[in-house]
Amino acid sequence: MMAILAAAKQFGINPIKTTQVRRAFKVQGEEGVFAIKESRQTEADILFIHAAKEYLYQQNMTNLDRYVLTPEGSPYADVSGRLFVVSPWVESREADYGSLKDGTAAASCLARLHKKSCGFTSELSEERNLWGLWPSMWQERLVRMDHYKTIAAGQSVKNSFDRRFLRNIDEYTAQGQEALKLLETTQYRGISAVYAKRGGICHHDYSERNVLFTPKGTIHLVDFDYCISDIPVHDLVNFLRRTAKYNNYNAKATQQILETYLEENPLSKPELALFVPLWLWPQKFWEVVHQFYGENRRRPRSRYTNRLKRRCRLKNKELRLLEEIVRSFALS
Repeated sequence: MMAILAAAKQFGINPIKTTQVRRAFKVQGEEGVFAIKESRQTEADILFIHAAKEYLYQQNMTNLDRYVLTPEGSPYADVSGRLFVVSPWVESREADYGSLKDGTAAASCLARLHKKSCGFTSELSEERNLWGLWPSMWQERLVRMDHYKTIAAGQSVKNSFDRRFLRNIDEYTAQGQEALKLLETTQYRGISAVYAKRGGICHHDYSERNVLFTPKGTIHLVDFDYCISDIPVHDLVNFLRRTAKYNNYNAKATQQILETYLEENPLSKPELALFVPLWLWPQKFWEVVHQFYGENRRRPRSRYTNRLKRRCRLKNKELRLLEEIVRSFALS
């Protein structure tokens, strides 16, 4: 709490009341009400995020958590090596992705973000520019998953995560190889090259927690911490995966949400065709496996085991939904 108060002071905020809300703190001061949180990003990353949000704001997309600056003009405060960021507090509720109304509204907002972001380029954080990198990233991750298989198989006493991982790894590896092979048959490289010249932003964490509805029914976007420069379909697929999870992989609902996006931001047929290999790529399986074997995060093992269990259980539903999308939008 002392660090939060110290950060507030650096932004010229005199706190009267401070309340923790998830990872952030709601700070009421003489100057207004603010959200203050410790950032997990580097200075370069925060500057990239700030530049992306400022660009969108300048393009009249003002419904986002624009950073408050220190008197010196910095988007972050350094408190004993810990970085803190601040934005105005907005009263709101999280989106309900099980609701078609919220889902379509969020889709329309995402489409506007992608349109407004056209022209944005930045070299502030090279790792956030993903133009043309899908094939090499996927190939590298396939190699890592094979390495994790070796680790799991070599355990003299296998835990529940090891056992479940080993039961499923071959199937997911084959799925990843199929996605990579399919990607090479698309116009991905040309499309990515065009977008690299044009510029753009993907939110990259367009979850229900970050799409907030105000009492007036408008959307306020928050937490651009993972934003990147990449083609819009990257964001679109991740978003539809989330809504599908909440609407029990309802094909009609997913199609309607996708149609709403395309009405606001039409994509060419070759660009929309990238939906197929990207959806097929086992991203969620990779994430939990990499976190468990590659990052050694200090969380209860049961959390990772339960996530892996859910991921494997939903695999067939995801693939059936993909078949419906391919058929409905003639993507084959």
